[in-house]
Amino acid sequence: MTAVPESERGIRYLSGSPTRVAVLEQVCDGPTSPAALVDATNVSRTTVHRTLTDLVERNWVERTDGGYAATAVGALALEAYRNAQTQFRTLERVEPFLARIDTGVDDLEIEWFRTAELSTVSESNPHQPLEWYADRLEAADPERLRGVAPVISRQFIAVHAPVLEQGTPAELVIDEPTYRTIAEQYPDTLRSSVSLPNYELYVARESPSVGITLIDSAVFLGVYNDGGQLVATIESTDERLRAWAADRYREYRDEAQQPTLDAVPQPD
Repeated sequence: MTAVPESERGIRYLSGSPTRVAVLEQVCDGPTSPAALVDATNVSRTTVHRTLTDLVERNWVERTDGGYAATAVGALALEAYRNAQTQFRTLERVEPFLARIDTGVDDLEIEWFRTAELSTVSESNPHQPLEWYADRLEAADPERLRGVAPVISRQFIAVHAPVLEQGTPAELVIDEPTYRTIAEQYPDTLRSSVSLPNYELYVARESPSVGITLIDSAVFLGVYNDGGQLVATIESTDERLRAWAADRYREYRDEAQQPTLDAVPQPD
């Protein structure tokens, strides 16, 4: 059997029994007696005494006159356990997004996603992430928009058209294959957008793996399946996640070129 690392023994100990967590929580709230712990945790006196003995041996709890009290180490152990629980809950919630991002993922911290909101595809509505994003974008009424788009579709164009038409300063980075597709399928739209004074289009050689939209104090992140369908969208105002996204955006934009109006194909 593989030995459990010392750094993991504490969290394994607590996660192995809800009673251990409950007893430690009660003791961290203030000095208490075994009898009071029996009433508070609804377990047997034998279990309470055994748990207290374990906690004392770990230096998480100490004996006091007439009862037990948490040590500073015990309080920190409980805080670390609660933080770990929160991180795992966050990880499970945003897994549909994280499972499909492969650029800069090592730089991401789970804590950055704690307050993020997520929308994913469903059998009843495969377009839910895009519709959700469109509603959020409209409600935000941004003063400025910067984005990276791995995929451009008719729906994507329709979602962003009102933002451009109202004069919002906007920058968009796409890759060369996407640019060629737009030039072939939507030449009129491409020419009209490139000619807008408030819109800057950048074409990058590297294909992004995640969609990015930066507006005011918020960031939207989107991931796609192999068929180019948006399958998960995240919205967050976490400054750390927004800074990460802004760095990714600048990396793409700084290596990209701006097409001139003359370079846009004329419609047949």
